[in-house]
Amino acid sequence: MANNWIQIAYQYGLGGLFFAVTLYLCFKEEGATLSHPEDRWMLKVLIGGYFGYLLMHTLWAYLARF
Repeated sequence: MANNWIQIAYQYGLGGLFFAVTLYLCFKEEGATLSHPEDRWMLKVLIGGYFGYLLMHTLWAYLARF
């Protein structure tokens, strides 16, 4: 059971790091700007999707205990 939590921490920790670096580079190189409404919306969707999958995967691992 402990392996599930280690896998989730690794997957979303390392994946989140790559995700954050990619978003940083996108905004740093002005591929997207926070002043543009569609770019703000897409940033919210991307971050919401990341945490949505994290929540779903964590819940799935928790329910697999039973």
